[in-house]
Amino acid sequence: MFVRPKILIVEDEPDILNLLEKILQEENYDVLKAMTAEAGLEIIEGTLPTAIVADINLPGMSGLDFCKRVKSTHPEIPVLFLSGLSDEFDKVLGLELGAEDYITKPFNVREFKARIKVILRRVFNPPAKNAGGLGSSPDPNANVFIDVLKRQVFIEQIEVTLTKKEFDILMLLASRPGQVFTREHILDVIWHDDANVSDRTVDVHIGRLREKITVHPDKPPHVETVRGVGYRCNPHIQVQVVQ
Repeated sequence: MFVRPKILIVEDEPDILNLLEKILQEENYDVLKAMTAEAGLEIIEGTLPTAIVADINLPGMSGLDFCKRVKSTHPEIPVLFLSGLSDEFDKVLGLELGAEDYITKPFNVREFKARIKVILRRVFNPPAKNAGGLGSSPDPNANVFIDVLKRQVFIEQIEVTLTKKEFDILMLLASRPGQVFTREHILDVIWHDDANVSDRTVDVHIGRLREKITVHPDKPPHVETVRGVGYRCNPHIQVQVVQ
């Protein structure tokens, strides 16, 4: 049976709120609306949304505090932040608090729809627990298996789901195990000329990537920090990349 996604929008600007509602309804989603974080929390008490779109700068309780409250009780609900061009620090903090993604205002409608679809895909299609059924089978001796075409990643034979940026960062590091990549180089390759990102953005994405690809916390990490320089793929692990 098809389950229609319910998207909660928490936005204090009426024009943007109505625009987001229209966009999501065009995609056949049910929409719940709130103009404050407090109102959003009340809605969640009665109806659990499939996903949440929230502005960072809300009157009263901030979007960041709202996200923290939601994640403390319903960590499974993904949150997409809306942020202004000057909210770089808040965007990074939002990711650290558990938000899945963010988009900068003014936003591109097609990009917004695409990001929502990616988030919902993770909700309705959780990652597989093993590598069965792959067209290209991971080498049993490989610690990291990357299928570039399918954009699939297996760590110790267990599939993990990465965001586009996380996948691209892992691909960059795995392309030369042992080589140290500076934050500046990672920014140039992954974010190109985006002036709205900083070194801290790299740190946050690396941190979340590490969490997802760590299946044996007692073993050395697959992605290592070289203090004061940058990051590298552990030179002692075996990486298999299938193009």
